[in-house]
Amino acid sequence: EFDVIRPHIFGKFGDLLNAAVRHPAMLLYLDQAQSIGPDSPLASRVNARRNNKEIGLNENLAREILELHTLGVRAGYGQEDVTEFARALTGTTFAGLARGPIARLVSGAPGETVFVDAIHQPGTRRVIGRSYAQSGKAQADAILSDLATHPATAKHIAAKLATHFVADVPPPSLVAKLEADFLKTGGNLKSLYRTLLSAPEAWAAGQPKFKTPWEWTVSALRALNESMPAGDPIRV
Repeated sequence: EFDVIRPHIFGKFGDLLNAAVRHPAMLLYLDQAQSIGPDSPLASRVNARRNNKEIGLNENLAREILELHTLGVRAGYGQEDVTEFARALTGTTFAGLARGPIARLVSGAPGETVFVDAIHQPGTRRVIGRSYAQSGKAQADAILSDLATHPATAKHIAAKLATHFVADVPPPSLVAKLEADFLKTGGNLKSLYRTLLSAPEAWAAGQPKFKTPWEWTVSALRALNESMPAGDPIRV
């Protein structure tokens, strides 16, 4: 939240997406840090020593990006898209891994995100009907860039914003306005917020959305630039 979301919250959605995907917390939590291309140079050497007991690909991050962070469920992608995207993401890891074959290849300060070409799956990838022939880190960059501005992503993000701030079942007209803004601006988040705040649907009486007591407390403390009144200070 503090390293990625806040610095990018008023910029382009694509920049926020890229930074979030490559944050060490995301790479660790979704097992991307040790995802290895099955045909990468490292995998070829290790699998040969292990009598073809393969190390290799992890699809968790790729699946979450497509399902939660960009296109959304039922947006037309399939399992092959997930697998191909996971192959494109291989090579992205971080320094400080305590063990495993990748640790010996990584240099840098602990927690620093790095790209290791020796674990990247070579070859052209095809994701959501497009081919990506780029090599190394540029391949995942190109896919993320296209996902960030995809029409399905515009619809998904518009619905998420309207649901979070206005109603659990948001007015379709509000979602449509946000979707149109996203497509027009290429995912300019500041413009999206402006559209949300200026829409009459956001201020209609009787909307069933309200903050929980904890959310209200956190919002009040942030507005007042205060810490929790008792105990150790909590950064909110």
